[in-house]
Amino acid sequence: MIILYKNLAFKFICIKVKMKKLYLFILFLINAYDGISQSHTINGKVIDEDGNGLPGATIIIKGTTTGTISDINGDFSFLAFQDTTIIISFSGYKKQEIKVNGKSFINTQLIPDVETLKEVIVVGYGSQEKINITGSVATIKEEELLNVPVANTSNLIAGKIPGVMTRQNSGLPGGENTQIRIRGFSEAPLVLVDGVQMDFSRVDQNDIASISILKDASAAVYGARAGNGVILVTTKRGQEGTPKISFSSSYTSQSATAFLEHVTPSQYVELVREANFNDFADANVTFTEEDIKNYEDKIPGYEGGDWVNQLIKNNAPMQQYNFNVSGGSDNVKYFSSFGFIDQESFFRSRDFDYKRYSIRSNIDIDLNNNLRLGVDLSYRQDIRERPSKNALSDIWIDLATAQPIFATSLPEGILIPDPTKPFVSYSGSTTGNRNPLARSSRSIYGTYDRFDNMFRSKIGLKYKIPGLDGLTLAANMNIQILDRSEKSFRNPYNVYNYNSSSEIITLEGTGNGVSSVSESQFRRTMLYPLFSAEYVKKTGVHNINVLVLAEKTSRSYSRFSATRKNLFTTSIPELFIGSENEQTNDGSSGSDIGRKSLVGRVNYRFKNRYLFESTFRADGNVLFSPSNRWGYFPSFSLGWIVSEEPFFSNSGNISLKLRTSYSQMGDDTANGISGFDYLAGYQSQNIYLFGQNTASTTIRTLGEINPFLSWEIITMYNLGVESSFLQGRLQVELDYFYRKRENILSIDQKSVATEGGFNLPLTNINESDDRGLELSAVFQQNIGKFRIELAPNFAIGKEKFLVRNDLEKFSDPDYVRIYGREGQWVNRRFGYLSNGIFMSQEEINDHSIIQDGNGNLTLRPGDIKYMDLDQNDTINFRDQDVIGYASNMPEVSYGMGISVNYKNFQLSTTLQGASKFSIYVNGPAATMFSNGSIPLAYHYDYAWQPHPDNPNININPNAILPAASLSSSSNNSKISDFWLKDVRYLRIKNINLSYNVPEKTFRKIGLKSTQIYLSSENLISWTNLGIYKNTFDPEFDPGTQATRRYPITRSYTIGLRILF
Repeated sequence: MIILYKNLAFKFICIKVKMKKLYLFILFLINAYDGISQSHTINGKVIDEDGNGLPGATIIIKGTTTGTISDINGDFSFLAFQDTTIIISFSGYKKQEIKVNGKSFINTQLIPDVETLKEVIVVGYGSQEKINITGSVATIKEEELLNVPVANTSNLIAGKIPGVMTRQNSGLPGGENTQIRIRGFSEAPLVLVDGVQMDFSRVDQNDIASISILKDASAAVYGARAGNGVILVTTKRGQEGTPKISFSSSYTSQSATAFLEHVTPSQYVELVREANFNDFADANVTFTEEDIKNYEDKIPGYEGGDWVNQLIKNNAPMQQYNFNVSGGSDNVKYFSSFGFIDQESFFRSRDFDYKRYSIRSNIDIDLNNNLRLGVDLSYRQDIRERPSKNALSDIWIDLATAQPIFATSLPEGILIPDPTKPFVSYSGSTTGNRNPLARSSRSIYGTYDRFDNMFRSKIGLKYKIPGLDGLTLAANMNIQILDRSEKSFRNPYNVYNYNSSSEIITLEGTGNGVSSVSESQFRRTMLYPLFSAEYVKKTGVHNINVLVLAEKTSRSYSRFSATRKNLFTTSIPELFIGSENEQTNDGSSGSDIGRKSLVGRVNYRFKNRYLFESTFRADGNVLFSPSNRWGYFPSFSLGWIVSEEPFFSNSGNISLKLRTSYSQMGDDTANGISGFDYLAGYQSQNIYLFGQNTASTTIRTLGEINPFLSWEIITMYNLGVESSFLQGRLQVELDYFYRKRENILSIDQKSVATEGGFNLPLTNINESDDRGLELSAVFQQNIGKFRIELAPNFAIGKEKFLVRNDLEKFSDPDYVRIYGREGQWVNRRFGYLSNGIFMSQEEINDHSIIQDGNGNLTLRPGDIKYMDLDQNDTINFRDQDVIGYASNMPEVSYGMGISVNYKNFQLSTTLQGASKFSIYVNGPAATMFSNGSIPLAYHYDYAWQPHPDNPNININPNAILPAASLSSSSNNSKISDFWLKDVRYLRIKNINLSYNVPEKTFRKIGLKSTQIYLSSENLISWTNLGIYKNTFDPEFDPGTQATRRYPITRSYTIGLRILF
């Protein structure tokens, strides 16, 4: 009974407790309902000082992160209590607190905050207001980086900054190889992403907040690495306010801007007959005249093949996605993003793919009023999938020799002798196994997969010292790890030639004779610790900022590779399937970078118009001997804001600032430095001895050492003017610079004997200097409902050799002029001046100038005619002169940004152009049948053509190129202006048309703003390349044969951006 009573009592208590909870829950619902009944929808509009709507203004309930964002017209709407206080804020304007007090509509005009409206630019180890900067610094803002989706972010700066030139050498997915040069300097600039040296071409463009370019003394704070300029890439960080969630997506179609056009089968036969007629006086050596007709009519057995069309299929797709979240409170701010890009090549096989996954998270936490913690984490995976590691060059070589008289594929239904192997059609190559379609296909040639995993983390602390107003201590630790894995599989395949008349199939050759698998692993770890102290003080009319810091850079790596051949089966491409009797492995590890640095900087401003900055940096690098290990690099710069002077009375309509700077910088990555060149070294090598078929391993020295190896010293002078007119609507900036390079590294050829049996060391022996001018402007104007912005820029820069001790010492005046180069412009090429071509044998006979050293007996009609500059009736080396430009970077560059806004529409474009550089037409692009290559369409249209009855007379009225020949010509292969083409071009680098959908359209599904856009990259180009315009893109590297490169792409994109 007692137990039963206790159980009943316990159940009663439980029921009572549950009833009490239910009662409290009902009260909670009643109170909640009552609260909801007191809330209502608040509509409003945020406008600026001119009454225009402010899009993107933040509206939050005070004390919370609950709120919304104004749309493109400045309108907003959200649910709040009747007695709520809301905070409205917008960058560059003062915050406003407003009590709702039951209002249903709130119209708020924000007042500009003069201090925050001043443009702030990221500079070395910090940021400054642009008006107070004493160096030459340019910046690209976030909105300019989103106009056109790109896989290579470095392409975004093209045409936007004076003196910054980009050259996109390829359109290959994951291998664009875009070069960037500042002020025409021959070496690449230092690139830092959030303070860490790295390539920014693969950073997601949606993650970048700004890009700053430091050109003069403003870069000197980076000392040994700053001689060629500095690019600072800053990623986005969170801002206080309600969370902003954005999503962007785009689809892009890519095609070649210019691609070589081969002759048709009948044209090929015709040119072969012409070549035989010119070489052997018999056109029928290889083909008959009837063959031309047969290939024109494509009768059975004479169909031929279009190898270019079968290899290339334009409109290759690229997809890009990005999702990011940002926001924060007073104490915690965050930015996180995820990006993905999938880019395919325009090979018809689509087997040159590039994919990238990227994740980024930047977090700032105020631990208390004095201590801030920053944590940056980023991860990126790049995936490249190709048929082989070096397939690209082989594809172009095979394409160049693929004869159009052969079909690109074997007929369906024929019996293949060995169906166990992949097979392709014969292309007519002399080696038998060449086929560009095979090399572009992973299912035939094999596979190459490369995975790059890049991880970066940064942990930083900033501490404001209590009691010492203005003093901040900081410590950062950066770590960057690259893990790269590569795997290659080579698959044997057969090449067959099918004769349709005899129905016989012949094995012409085998590609990848032996199956193989290779794998490699590479890891690189870089550490960047940094400690700094900064003191900022303002006293009356004096402003001072002092920064001291110490940093260190160290890098280590390890590498391992293994290969096995003769796989047991090609269906399992793994190492363990290969033969143990045919295996190799290799590896290495070590530390290849070690640098320590001490930096000091002082900024002083007096009366807000007199500016002074000085930096001093000491860099130590293990690449140099202990006695020369440290380099010391000072800089000084002055600025005068003239428009702030009392005598400069213009009611704010005009502003004027003058600035000048001097700096010394270094370059510890200059020509040929491989590390420890001041120490004696040895290496193993395999050599074959006479009479032996096997290699023997020997030891050799690395050559002579140079214990005095030291830094290259770069001294820079800069003079600049910044001005604005029309109340800031017109801004103009002008810079003149002079740079001198001393102690340039090269090999001394003058003071050391040319014969010695050893390798000479690098020595600090050469000197050169640069000078140039840069001009940029920005003009803004409102015309009715249109807002127009024009931003042209122009730059010219040239370099001259002062001392060239790496060249032989000449005494002959012509040798000195042509080969000595001292005192000459760097970007110049010497060669012969041409004067057209010989149109007939009679013209050769009457030519008084001997070109071939043999009475012109070896010359033929259609050969190039040269000018006799020394007028001695003989063409020899003394007749060479400057024929054009040698560098692959232009001396003159120009561009213009254009933006037009009308209501919810915006049209923006960037024009890019350049001149004073040359492209050299060489290899198969110049000479028909060069190394078995196929003539191009312009050869057929513009080559000298013999009369069928008289090989000494031309019958082509458009003839401007040499005649067809199967043999090489020493006369036509001379370096001359006949093949060197000075280039000028202007192109629409990118263009974007966007429309911002009104917020009310999608308000019900929670979208704050929606933008739809169409864009294009490399849309239209205007060049002076004439007959070569479809073979050469003006941005392509002149050092590469036009027939051996992946063309630059023209893209068309449709995209969507959404803000939740």
